[in-house]
Amino acid sequence: MKYRILFLLLIFSLSSFKKSHKFYVSVTEIEYNEEVQSLQIISRVFTDDLEALLRERYNPSIKLLSNGDKGEVEANLKKYLGQKFRVQVNGKSYEVNYLGKEYEDDMTLMYLEVPNVSSVKSVKIKNAVLTDLFPEQKNLIHVELRGKTKSLILTAERDEGELIFNE
Repeated sequence: MKYRILFLLLIFSLSSFKKSHKFYVSVTEIEYNEEVQSLQIISRVFTDDLEALLRERYNPSIKLLSNGDKGEVEANLKKYLGQKFRVQVNGKSYEVNYLGKEYEDDMTLMYLEVPNVSSVKSVKIKNAVLTDLFPEQKNLIHVELRGKTKSLILTAERDEGELIFNE
C-alpha cells in the first residue's frame, strides 16, 4: 500500500511538470547626459541568445566568452547593431556609436552612444535586436531625461516607437 501511494505521488508530480519556455527579452537604458550632450545607452541581452544570433548570421564557430575571437565579435556586433538599432531625436536621425561590451553573469552589456545631441524633446527608437532569430523577442526600452523615465516594449511586429518629453 505504501509503495502504491508513493508511486501515485511520483506519477502525479511528474505529470504536473510543464515544459519550461525560454524567455527572450532585452533591456535597453538610454540616458541623456546634458553636460556632454549625448545619449548614453546600455543594452542588456542574454549572452546565449546573442551568441546564437552571431553564429547564425556571421560565423558558426563564434564563442562570446572566449578571448580568441574578440575582434571578429566586435566587428559583427557593430555591423548588426547598425542594422537593427537606430535613434532619432526631435525627428533627426543620428548615428549610434558602438563603444564596446562586457559580460555580467549570463548577460552581455553593450555600450552605445549618440553624440552631439543639443536638446531632447522626442526620442524615436528602432530596436529589432534578436527579433530576426527569435520572433517572440521583446526589447524593453527605458529613456531617462531630466529625472523622468518613459518606457516602450518593442517586438518583431512593432520594432520602433517614439517617446515625447514635455518641458
